[in-house]
Amino acid sequence: MGRVLTLNGQRGDRVTKSQALPAQGLTVAALAMAKRFEICHLKAWGVSDRRQNGAPRVVVPYLGPEGETLSVRYRLSLTGPQRFAWRRGDHVALYGLNELEAIRKAGWVLMVEGETDTWTGGLYNIPTLGIPGKATWQPQWAAYLDGLEVFLWCEPEADDMVLRVAKDVPALKVVYAPKGTKDINEAHLQGVDVQAMMKCLKEAAVPAQQIVREVQDMEIAGLRDRADKLLTHNDPLELLKQAIVGSCYGGDPTNPMITYLAMTSRVLDFRRGGMLVHLILLGPASAGKSYAVNTSLRLLPESAYVVIDAGSPRALIYSDDDLRHKVVFFGEADSLPSSEDNPAASAVRNLLQDGHLHYDVTVRDKETGEYAVRKIRKDGPTVLCTTAVRPLGAQLMSRLFTLDVAGDREQIRAALKAQALAEVDGIEDVDDALVAFQTYLQALAPWNVVVPFAEALAEAVGQSNDAPRVLRDFQRLLSLIKSVAVIRHRYRTSDRQGRLVADIADYEAVRELVGNMYQSSVTGVTDGVTGVVSKVAEIKAVSPNTTVTYSYLAREMSIHRDLARRRVRTALHNGWLTNSEYRRNHQADLAVGDPLPDRVGLPAPEAICHLVTLITDGNVDTSSDRGAV
Repeated sequence: MGRVLTLNGQRGDRVTKSQALPAQGLTVAALAMAKRFEICHLKAWGVSDRRQNGAPRVVVPYLGPEGETLSVRYRLSLTGPQRFAWRRGDHVALYGLNELEAIRKAGWVLMVEGETDTWTGGLYNIPTLGIPGKATWQPQWAAYLDGLEVFLWCEPEADDMVLRVAKDVPALKVVYAPKGTKDINEAHLQGVDVQAMMKCLKEAAVPAQQIVREVQDMEIAGLRDRADKLLTHNDPLELLKQAIVGSCYGGDPTNPMITYLAMTSRVLDFRRGGMLVHLILLGPASAGKSYAVNTSLRLLPESAYVVIDAGSPRALIYSDDDLRHKVVFFGEADSLPSSEDNPAASAVRNLLQDGHLHYDVTVRDKETGEYAVRKIRKDGPTVLCTTAVRPLGAQLMSRLFTLDVAGDREQIRAALKAQALAEVDGIEDVDDALVAFQTYLQALAPWNVVVPFAEALAEAVGQSNDAPRVLRDFQRLLSLIKSVAVIRHRYRTSDRQGRLVADIADYEAVRELVGNMYQSSVTGVTDGVTGVVSKVAEIKAVSPNTTVTYSYLAREMSIHRDLARRRVRTALHNGWLTNSEYRRNHQADLAVGDPLPDRVGLPAPEAICHLVTLITDGNVDTSSDRGAV
C-alpha cells in the first residue's frame, strides 16, 4: 500500500497534547494523537483541517479509483452522537478506492468499518477498504471486489453488516474481532502486531454464507412457531378469508383474496419466460380499490412491500429500496411512467416481464463538468400492484391482470354496513400469526414450484382461446396456482428436483376466485360489460325510439354514472355497442352493435384431470403447442 510509517517520532510530525486538544470540534492533530498516527500519515490520505462556524473539523475526501473526489466526509469530534457529517449533496461511498490498483495486486482485501481502520490497514500494508457505517453498504459496491478474496472484519454485535454484504458478495469470509479488541485500530493502540494478528484471523475466517444460514435457520424457526396457526390449519386460505372479513371488509371478499394471491406470487422463483401476477384494480373513484389493496397489505410484513403513494414517475427507479421478492404498490396509477415510449415506462415494463430493472441516465460530473452515463440496475422479481379509474397504456396493461372493482349499489351497501359495525365494535387487530406466515414464506424465497398438469391445462385453454395475450395470461394463471401451493405447502410434496408440486385442488381454488377476471383479461367481456350491453338491448326491445344515454343507463342499472360510462366505452371500443351521436358535448345515443363473443371460461378441474390421463396414455398430441406455450 506504500504508507508504512514509523511510530517512534523519527519521521513525520510530532503531536503535542496542547496541539491536539481544541476547545471544541476536532483537528487533524487531535485525531492523529487519539488514533496513534503521525500527522503526515493522515495527510497522505488527503486529510486536512477546516473551520466551520468557528469550530475546527477534519476533512476526509473519499477518492475514486482514478483519484477523483467522490464525496467528502467531515469528522466533527472523537466521541458523542454527532461525530460525522457528509458534505451537502454527497452520497456514501467506499473509502480507499484510490488504492484499488494496489489492492488488486495483493489479490485480497479486508473490509472494515470507517476511515480510521482503513488508515490502520494502510499503516501495516494490509489491503483495506472502508465501509462508512454498518448500515451504509450499497449493492453496487460489490463490483469493485470482483476477482478478490474478500474478508470482512466483524465488530462485536455487528452481524447485521455481515448479512448485508453477504447478499452481494457470496464468497465473503468473516474475521471476528478478538476478545477485548473492537477493531484493528484498537489492536494498533494496544500494541498488537496487527500483521501477525491478521494472518491468524484470515486462517480462522468463517464463510459468510455459513453465518447467513445459521441466522436464517434461527429466524425461520422462530417464524415457524409464530405462524403455526396457519401452517397446521387444514386450509390456510380459509383463515385468510376469515381475517379479511374480520377486518370489516364489506361485501364479497374475492377482490382482496385475489390481491393477496397476486402479492404472494412475489416469493416465487422467477423463471425466464414466466410472469408473476401484476395487478391493476380498475373502478370509479371511492369504489373501494385502495381499501381492497390495503386489506391485503395488512396481512404482509412491512419488509414485503414498497408503497409509492404519489410523486415522480421515476420514484421507483431512483429509490434505494431493495425490490427482490417485494410488492410495489403505486397508490395511484398517475405515479407510473405514462408515455408508452418513455424510457422510464420501458424500465418498469422490463421489471415486470424480465424480473430486473435497468435504466440508463445521463448525469453531469460535478468535478469535471463532463457528462457520463449512469447505469441503474435493480434486481427483482417484483410484483406491481396499482389502482386506476381508467385503463393505462396498452403495453403496460398487457402485463397486468385487471381486477374490476364495480362499486355498485350492493357493494356500497355492504361497505356502509361494515363501516357501521367497525364504529360500534371496532376493527380486529391483525393476528400476528398471519403476518408471521407471510414473513416465513418470504424468508424461504424463492419457492421453486412446478404445476405437473400444466401441459393439460395449456391444451384445454388453447382449445377455447387463441387470443395472443392468452400466452401472458396463462403464465400468470400458473403463478396464481403456484401461490396457492406455497400457501398450502405443508400439505404438498416435493419432486426429485426439490420442487414443490402443486395439486389440482390449487387450480380449483384459483378458478373459483379468478374465473371472471380471467375471462375479462382474455376477451374484455366482463359481467359489467355484459350487463350494460344486455340492458341497452332490453331497453331498445321494449322502446326502440328511447335515447339511451349514460345517465339513463346508470339509473336503470342502479350503478354510478362513471362506472356505466367506463363499461360502455369498453363495449363501444369492441363494437358491442354503437353510439349514433357523434357531436361533441352531446349526450350519447346508444344501441346494440356486434354480438358479444362467447365467454372464455377456465376449464373444469375434472376436464384437466381427464386430459392428464389422455396425455399420459399418449392419446393427445400436444407437441405442436409446446413451443408456443
